[in-house]
Amino acid sequence: MAKVLPPKGFAGAVLHIHEVPPGRRFGRIYLGRYPDPLGFGKTPSRFSDPRRRVAANRFGVLYLGETVKVCFLEAVLRDQRDGAIGDLPMEEGELHDRHYAEIEVAVPLRMVDLRDDGAIVMGVPTDVAKASGQALARAWSVAFHEHAEKPDGIIYPSRLNGHTSLAIFDRAITKLQAVRTMKLIAAPGLAAVLNDLKVSIVEPDP
Repeated sequence: MAKVLPPKGFAGAVLHIHEVPPGRRFGRIYLGRYPDPLGFGKTPSRFSDPRRRVAANRFGVLYLGETVKVCFLEAVLRDQRDGAIGDLPMEEGELHDRHYAEIEVAVPLRMVDLRDDGAIVMGVPTDVAKASGQALARAWSVAFHEHAEKPDGIIYPSRLNGHTSLAIFDRAITKLQAVRTMKLIAAPGLAAVLNDLKVSIVEPDP
């Protein structure tokens, strides 16, 4: 099937927008060596800017998840369980090296909604919200970012468990605030997540 790129004139098309109200909280897992819980990069990712230009001229993306589980799946586990039967061992250090932050929406976010039939009504290929269409997702992300409505980012179902995830464009990060940060190992509900996903924590050798 041919990859359907954003058509000419998409910048003036009607977007399917979901507004995230103030007070809503999401989670984020990030490496502890980075001190800012709202810090972001411009390296290749699901909805990153793929254009070949200097970093200063590309937009960055900050990813959030509605649950600890989806944050853990997207930021830590990813595809490690593919083909793995039984318990999956993980070194305890991985949980100490990462932090978990609770991020609150301070100013309403206007998000392009790819959940349910949102993508279909906008003419966006369903592969954009899936792992199979990462290059396609980046092309559409640029189209959303450059759209006349100037949305704050994209809200979409995780490819791993369907839970809601957010890709926030860097221009909208000022609408967020970090309300609590902690070591990932201390994140509320993490023990249940590890149990559900059959991840066994292995202590380092003495």
